[in-house]
Amino acid sequence: MILLFALLLAKPSADPGRALAQRVQAFYAHTKDFSARFAQHYTYLAIGRVEDSEGTVQVKKPGFVRWDYDKPDKRTIYVEGKTLWIWRPDDKEVQVKRDFGGDQLSSAFTFLWGKGDLLKEFKPKSLPAQKDLPKGDVLELKPIKPVPGVEKLLFVVGKDGQVLASVVTNAQGDVNQIVFSSAKVDQGLPDSLFHFEPPKGAYVQEF
Repeated sequence: MILLFALLLAKPSADPGRALAQRVQAFYAHTKDFSARFAQHYTYLAIGRVEDSEGTVQVKKPGFVRWDYDKPDKRTIYVEGKTLWIWRPDDKEVQVKRDFGGDQLSSAFTFLWGKGDLLKEFKPKSLPAQKDLPKGDVLELKPIKPVPGVEKLLFVVGKDGQVLASVVTNAQGDVNQIVFSSAKVDQGLPDSLFHFEPPKGAYVQEF
């Protein structure tokens, strides 16, 4: 009886992976907006090509996102409600999708807006520190049901639950790695930051 009691006391009180996922979920559930610099490293496995880019990302609830790419080519991606805009100023070219919305994305992205549930869509697992990524707790998420473009998802998580880096691997083995820096939360970002109107003379393509 004493041995059994000792074993019960030694048993971990929670799954580390599950606890990490809950930490991430809780942080973004209570965050109204955030912004950060990002460095993106994309590896196309099949063709052996690598692309590096950097810029700024801004997110505001509900459903506002803006990615400003500085390098290698200037472009801005806006998500405003159910409208997605991609603006390339050097080419004066605009692409727009008018039936797009956060509800069409998996929890890999919608949790940033306080929607979705990581534990309902993914199997969580705690991993050791990863080379070439920021210091923090490492969470691996594998979809319970197939998710387009996501074979597995890896987060580096800060003590407060903020995602410091994300690594998405698709079924083809392509890897999209994003490292965030200089993050700020709850700044009161205005809606106007996420609104886009095509400039006069721009070529607009619907998709």
